[in-house]
Amino acid sequence: MKKIIFSFIIALSLFTVINKVSAEEVKQFDKYGGWMGLKGEKKGYFHTQNINDRWWIITPEGNVFWSIGMYCVRMGGIPETGSGRRVYQEVCLKKYGNEQEWAKATRMQLYKWGFNTIGDWSAESIYREPGFSYVIGINLPSKSENVIPKGNYGYFPDVFSKDFADSAREQMQGLFNSQPYLIDDPQLLGYFLADEPAWYGSKGRRGSLADDFIALDGSKPGKIAWIELLKFKYSEIKKLNAAWQTNYSSFEELLNINKIKDTPVIEKDKLIFFREIAEEFAKILYLTLREFDKYHMALGTRPSRLYPEVVAAMGKYCDIFSTSGYNLNQGYQTDPKLDETIDEIYKYTQKPIMLGVIISAQDAGLPHGIVRTQRDRGISYWRYLAKIARHPAIVGVHWFEYFDPPLKCYDAGVANWGLVSEKDEPYTEAANLIAQANKMVYAYALGLSNFAPEFDGLFGITKKQTEQTEDKPLKKVAIPLADPGFENGKASWEFQTWKGKSKASLDYFVKHSGKSSLKIQGGPDEGWGSVGVGVQGSTGFTLKPGYQYKLSVWVKAKDVENSAFLRIKVTYKSGGDEYFGTEEVFGTKDWQKISVDFSPREENTVGYLGAQLVGKGTAWFDDVTLELME
Repeated sequence: MKKIIFSFIIALSLFTVINKVSAEEVKQFDKYGGWMGLKGEKKGYFHTQNINDRWWIITPEGNVFWSIGMYCVRMGGIPETGSGRRVYQEVCLKKYGNEQEWAKATRMQLYKWGFNTIGDWSAESIYREPGFSYVIGINLPSKSENVIPKGNYGYFPDVFSKDFADSAREQMQGLFNSQPYLIDDPQLLGYFLADEPAWYGSKGRRGSLADDFIALDGSKPGKIAWIELLKFKYSEIKKLNAAWQTNYSSFEELLNINKIKDTPVIEKDKLIFFREIAEEFAKILYLTLREFDKYHMALGTRPSRLYPEVVAAMGKYCDIFSTSGYNLNQGYQTDPKLDETIDEIYKYTQKPIMLGVIISAQDAGLPHGIVRTQRDRGISYWRYLAKIARHPAIVGVHWFEYFDPPLKCYDAGVANWGLVSEKDEPYTEAANLIAQANKMVYAYALGLSNFAPEFDGLFGITKKQTEQTEDKPLKKVAIPLADPGFENGKASWEFQTWKGKSKASLDYFVKHSGKSSLKIQGGPDEGWGSVGVGVQGSTGFTLKPGYQYKLSVWVKAKDVENSAFLRIKVTYKSGGDEYFGTEEVFGTKDWQKISVDFSPREENTVGYLGAQLVGKGTAWFDDVTLELME
């Protein structure tokens, strides 16, 4: 171990000289970017290996590798909505003359910034040259029928249908016909097999996708798979009826039942089916890939919702579990539950983990910046990398994306995503800090450093407030709220119908404590067609940036089809709104406490505090609390 540390210190000292490449520095890293101070098994292609209870990617030459990637390195940029212009491409053609010269300059820039992997959605002109590993994304096959009903956001195929398997094979066949070199290219790190599938389903919550499959016509493979699961679990319809407290005459009758109300037992069965859906999805994509490429790694599908059933299923059929995980870095702090989240992922997958990161600044002139300046942006990344690289299960992080998008583009959340502007001008202050962070990654991964820079100051945030509080629990200070128990009628709360015919009122018979609770009855319309709220517009409190808060409420639910939750809306001084909402309750549940931990990123005004029911059913709310964590 001493030899490893000594060797690494030599490499680290060489890497502190940014923009300069020496012969000695080159000797510390192999041609794939792997650090030669610690060896793994040499297989001739990238793979993973656990060495001394720490996961690593191993290069084709057998050296450890921590992947620092950059998404979307391509000269084509993003088209402007309406005009179709690609300003970034126009600027680069004028500046460099052709794509080859742009690629040469861009590769050198990425190298100087300490990146070692070309991420998804990038150009061949970038990743086909030696010096960087790269990943390839395979789009989700879309020829199979969408199980998410019309009028709802998202696409998800009937994974039990032959159409899905056939379209997956057809799509991969097309990829490898057009890029046959992939199969034997040692620079290829691996494949993303889809990008952020719609695991949330039509109702936007865990398990909703199972309901979408259950709503299918009885002739559809996905619906038949649901019945087969029930037959396997219960064997006899009388056993199912006893468990569900129903009176179905046969399993075949269930083929024509398109909606089943949630009880604790039924909800559990739906989640078992949800996992079966996820496993079938992951298995087909993984095994189809292996028909063409037997060796390069499967990097998962980057789910944006970390439902346990999906995480466990993906873990069975990938070499590295990847998630976009953009909310784990919140700008001026990491998610207070970051370690808990990563540990939970690893518990379900037992696979190394790769994360994504987006950090946008407000000073670039684009909306939705999560930090104020480019300097804060660089420090935010450095602090995040210093934390995640020390986790023994994490083997990489990829930045989204290389260039800034146009103000009008495909994404309503457009922001300062790039490390270069749309005019191909680097954000030097952010990039220099990111470069220094990247060149310390092996020190972090080996446990040799925990250094992270401090922010210069943000609206009075001090060093003490921005430090991670891993070693001692936070104290809770209750913030006084107006009528948190719904005891005083309409004096503090407004009862409103935001959509459809939902109705909010006081209930003096069903309550968690005191004499009354807030009751919201959903209207007859599905989903967001029925929205009822109890809301405080003038809250009487403010939220300070850099401080951690916990918002909680007790909720009881009966036949809630979508969700019941509590949330705070804030409007930031620089513009833009953000919502901090608790977990969502659905189905039929007795009183339970739900909460959310959050921290505003800058000065703000509170728009409202609201208890909300979306869709059909009835929900009761009581005993709201807001606590400052010190």
